[in-house]
Amino acid sequence: MRAPAVLEQRAAEPTEIGGITVPAHFGDPLREYEAARQGAGLTHRAGRGLVRIGGEDRSKFLQGLLSNNVEALAPGEGCQALLLDTKGHVRGALDLWAESDAIIIGCDAGFIEDALPDLTKYILAADVQINDLGPEQTVLALMGAAADDVLAAAGGGQAPAAAARAHRRAELAGVDVRLARTPGLGTTGFEIHVPDAAVDEVWAALESAGGETAAGKTGGRESAPTYIGWNVAEALRVEAGVARLGQEITGGEFPQEVDLDGAVDYEKGCYLGQETVARIHYRGQVNRLLSGVRAETPLPQGAELLSSGRKVGRITSVAVSPRLGPIALALVRREESEGGAAVEVRSDGAVVAEARVVALPIAD
Repeated sequence: MRAPAVLEQRAAEPTEIGGITVPAHFGDPLREYEAARQGAGLTHRAGRGLVRIGGEDRSKFLQGLLSNNVEALAPGEGCQALLLDTKGHVRGALDLWAESDAIIIGCDAGFIEDALPDLTKYILAADVQINDLGPEQTVLALMGAAADDVLAAAGGGQAPAAAARAHRRAELAGVDVRLARTPGLGTTGFEIHVPDAAVDEVWAALESAGGETAAGKTGGRESAPTYIGWNVAEALRVEAGVARLGQEITGGEFPQEVDLDGAVDYEKGCYLGQETVARIHYRGQVNRLLSGVRAETPLPQGAELLSSGRKVGRITSVAVSPRLGPIALALVRREESEGGAAVEVRSDGAVVAEARVVALPIAD
């Protein structure tokens, strides 16, 4: 994966995420945020990985491993699915996009390093090929209500259908790319999977294109898409309540705890971890749930949440939303997760803030 060269030149402030230096912002976070929601924003999805599963037995192979009904996917369709361990804990939350000759997986890059080698153990005599596309493809994203218009203006034709994880191939700047919807952006839009060698050309083609404003036709085209930095992209993810590997997903969480129950098909056949996850679904419940947190001051990563002096949760992700202020995601005891519960935030043994638990997605 190679970042567009222009990002380093334009970044107002860099930050390091998982050992990768990325732009934190480009000088006006509020403008970035508004573009990503109501206009058009362009970003490099650093830390995003892609995997290609090929071979005649690819659907059957994934059907026996993942939590959703992979065999039901037709080309152009997609779904979210989970790889679980044998005890039902989430190892990875995956976007799946079915093509005519392969299934493409979108995931956090850490999943490829931690879990992908284990998948090969299950191939046995099946006709399945697993290829990490990270060394050859870069993931960009076009975000916001005007994203479809910008794509058309750039010569990419129609965007994928609005259905979650719909996708199609397109040509941009003379380059074959994949356009793929994913709710993981936290806002309207789609990913663009680009060959590394052509990432600068595709970025330039999108940047030079305007589109109709989100409010409708105004007789002209709006300005080029706004660059979106890590801080705003992370704020959108936290607002939407999208679980991320290494933060909400650490290897000890059940799907129901991290709001991933929708990625489980309870009618399909066996897969890794099925027995535990099905038992929770049909006969019981989990004791903690992924929830939102709001406060007046920025919150510390990993801080504990207290109610009446008792620990009731732990912060997993933090962000500052240009619209909502300091926000966070936290795994919170069920009793306090309904929203509205007042909690104290404790870090390094001291109470550092007061906060309120809110429902997901985090809203006004």
